[in-house]
Order: sequence, then structure tokens, then C-alpha cells
Amino acid sequence: GRLNYFLSGRNFSPFPLTQQVALDSKLQTTAIYHSSTPTQSIKTQKMSNENGSVQLPVGGAAEVDEKLYSRQLYVMGHEAQRRMMSSRAVILGVSGLGVEIAKNIILAGISSVTLCDPCPPTSFDLGGNFYLSEGDLTTENDNDTNGGSKKGRAELCREKLAELNEYVKVDVASNVSSLKEEEPLLHLVDGASCVVITVPLPHSLLCAINDKCRAANACFIYTLTTGVFGQVFCDFGPSFVVSDKDGENPATSQVENILTSNPAVVKVLEDQGRHGLETGDRVTLSKVKGLDGILSDNTMSYEVKVTGPFTFELLGVDASQCSEAASQGYITQVKTPVTMTFKSYREALEQPGELMMSDFAKFDRPPLLHLAYRALASYAESQQQQGGMTMMEYPNPGDETAANVVLELAKSMDSDKILENNPSAAERIILHLASGAKSILSPMCATLGGIVGQEVLKACSGKFTPINGFFYF
Repeated sequence: GRLNYFLSGRNFSPFPLTQQVALDSKLQTTAIYHSSTPTQSIKTQKMSNENGSVQLPVGGAAEVDEKLYSRQLYVMGHEAQRRMMSSRAVILGVSGLGVEIAKNIILAGISSVTLCDPCPPTSFDLGGNFYLSEGDLTTENDNDTNGGSKKGRAELCREKLAELNEYVKVDVASNVSSLKEEEPLLHLVDGASCVVITVPLPHSLLCAINDKCRAANACFIYTLTTGVFGQVFCDFGPSFVVSDKDGENPATSQVENILTSNPAVVKVLEDQGRHGLETGDRVTLSKVKGLDGILSDNTMSYEVKVTGPFTFELLGVDASQCSEAASQGYITQVKTPVTMTFKSYREALEQPGELMMSDFAKFDRPPLLHLAYRALASYAESQQQQGGMTMMEYPNPGDETAANVVLELAKSMDSDKILENNPSAAERIILHLASGAKSILSPMCATLGGIVGQEVLKACSGKFTPINGFFYF
């Protein structure tokens, strides 16, 4: 409940409209679908109009099909939908979280999705990836020439994901044979609007992909589910333009009075509710009576500084010399694009700044989880180097020795003395994270998959305010 309150307050929904697209009653569509365990793929028939059967081209269309995306258009709008329909996303890692994200953005109708995961499935994947079965654990690749290696998770899931929306191109990065190879992975960034990484990768490789994304003007998302814990990191570049930060209609209020001060202070009528503005917003005023007519220009917009739920200052407006205060008028918010600046992964890892809250009852948890995830990544990378493994490996469930190693790494990294505030509770959280990090839980994949799927749509459409930096759940 606290998470839902937080998300609604941020105009930020973890469960986007993507899951409703295939269920629109206007479509001639037969679907059996569930957010975490769909047992049958969606079977989509051709759309029809008064001229007969119409087949949209794979990979999107120049015009938005209002029948297909009718519900989504109420929230996204035509322009944002067009941007999405011309965007390409790359997903590295198709375990439980990766397949949830892919499912959400395919249903939303972006142009194309490239899946990259040559790793064969393991029994852990069956906990969250609803497109894998026990039979896939022993499925041999008929075209294999390397001694009977198994099909990768991306190849096993591609066909069923493509069935979700026949107008979205879903392909597999066949030129990537290992997630340790830097060059092939960097090539995937070319032409992509957003790159999403859902599996743990070495620090140097993550930084290289992130740097390539920033250079190519592509958005970068790194997200993990580790047992009952989750992490999301977003870097949308040094200057990402958000066309509409919240998707709401412009706020309007009636003026009660405007004081003769410098700057002028506006108070709105309390019985009509709060003004709903934020510092930095711009407003226009109309039918203002008083202040010697200095606010008579209805086309002029003013920047505001919020001082309370019913009051704000008009920056740059000096009303101190006016003979009388204003006694009436109306204000209307002016929606303007907002440019956001993001830190790179390398910078944010060392200096995360203000971390987004997921639970206001646990205000001290984000810094602790940031430290814990750094220690967990350090452990997994050291294990990969020592064992020569192709993938980073977290501690096995219940491995107390490995969990204690992660705890000691966290203590050695704790330059900000985070563990000293409540040592017993902090150590308990880190040990829980480490001991269950390898498990893949369907509810966690569904929750983080909804949140990250929404972030991908924000990256492609430029609408709604994205997560800036790290978010821990």
C-alpha cells in the first residue's frame, strides 16, 4: 500500500497500460493473458475496418492505429505513441525480469525489440520466466556445431514474445555468443533508443555500454531482481527532454488575492483545493483586478516559487509600489518541456546523490541497499574471475559463508559509516540480500518488469518523468 501511494504521488505507475492493449474490446482479438503466468500466447487476428481486412506492417506504421491502441492513447497521446512506434529497444538478459519487460513494451507497440541472451536456461529461470519449461533445460540446438550446446534464453522466448503483437519486430542478436564479449554488445547500441540490462555484468562492461549509450544518445537502464530485493538504474543522458513531466491537465485556480510585495505573492481560494504547482512551473494570469494593471497581459507567463499549498511567489514581478492589492483573477499552468540531466553509471555508483524512496517508513533503506548491491556485485565479479565462468554468479541460496563474505565486503566499502547507524538491522538486511540473491521470484519479476517497462516507454516517448539514478525496492 505504501508503494502504491508513493507511485501514485509521483505520477508513476508500476503497472502500465501495456497489459490492456491486447484486451481492448474494439479489437477482434482472442487473448488469454496474465501479468505473470500467461499459459497461452495471445492470438491476434487481422484488424478490420469498413474497407475490409488491413494488415499493419511489422515494425510500426507512420500513422497510429486508434483501434489497436485506443486505451493507451488516452494516456500517451498520438505524438508520444508515434515516437514509440519508431523506437528500437535492446534487452540484454531474458530471464524472468527480462521477459516481463519485453512483454510489456511489445504490447505497448514500439517498433522493434532485440533480445540478447545466449545463455542456456537453468532451473532458477523457471521461477520467473513463464515462457520456459522444464523441457527447455535439456533442449538441444539442432543447428549446433559446438558439441551440443543448448539454445539460449533469447532464442527460446523470441517466438512466443513475437506472438504478443504481430506489428512489433522481435529478433535475436545472433552475433553475440557470450555476455562477456564487449565488442558485439557495444554494436547492439547502434540505432537503439533504449538499452536495458537485466543480468549482472562486470563493472567495466557496464561502464563501457553506458558510455556507448551516452555517446549514441541512447537511454541506458540497468535493473536486477535478487530474491525479494530489486534495483533499477536509469541514465537517459546529459540532457534528456521530457515533453510532459506528469501527463496531467494544466492546473487552474482562482485568485483570492495578490499582495503588494516583491516578489508578488499569490494566494488562491482554499475552498477550490490546492494550486497543484511546483517551484519552477510557469503560469499565466487573466482577469486580474488590482495591482495597477501590471498583470493585465494575459499572454505573459511567470515563473513561480511555491511557498505553500495555497500560496506562491511570482518571480520577477515587483508589486511593492502598487497602490492596491489584487482581489480576484485566475491562474493557468503553462506546460513546458523539461530538460533533465542524468549521471553516468560510473558517477552515480560512487556519488548516487538523493535516492528515490520506495517506502517512506524505511527512509534509511536506499543508502544501505546501494552499499549492499555494490558489495554483492564485487563478490560476483570476483567469483567470475576466479572460476573463469561466463556469467557472474551470486551466492547459492542459504550459503552462509558466501553471505558473510558479502557482508565483509560491504563493511570494507562503508566509507559513509552507513552500517554504524543500526548495525544489527543493517547486517541482517545485507545477509538476507546475499543469501537469496540467486533466486528468481515471479512476483518480483512482474513488479520490476512493470516499473522498468514504464521507464522504457518514457525513454522512447519523452513523456512522463523518468527515474533519475538509482531506485531500490
